[in-house]
Formats: sequence, C-alpha cells, structure tokens
Amino acid sequence: MRLLEAELVVTGLAYLLAGVPVGGIVLAGRMSPVYRLPAADLCRWWSWMALVVAAWFVARAFAG
Repeated sequence: MRLLEAELVVTGLAYLLAGVPVGGIVLAGRMSPVYRLPAADLCRWWSWMALVVAAWFVARAFAG
C-alpha cells in the first residue's frame, strides 16, 4: 500500500509542478497574441513536463 501512496503522490505533484510553466505560457498568451498557443499543444507539453518531473523523482528515490 505504501508504494501505491507514493506513486499517487509523485504523479499528483508532477502534474502540479508541470502546471507552473504551462500556466505561465497561458498567462503570456492572454496578455499578448504573440504567445498564444493551441490548447492541444499546451496539454501535450503539460503531460511531457509531468513525465520528466516524475522520472526525476523516481531516479532520485533510487539514487538515495
């Protein structure tokens, strides 16, 4: 059960942390049309960033 809890926490935190830069891009797109991007691209970037954060957490857990 502990592993499942850790996996859920890592996944949730990864999506929250990945939302910070994506939120910045969305905010920039609201202020200037130069930075406006399609929603599908932003969702894809959010998922990729979350994957990178989760992989970093897992790698750090195995290293230490």
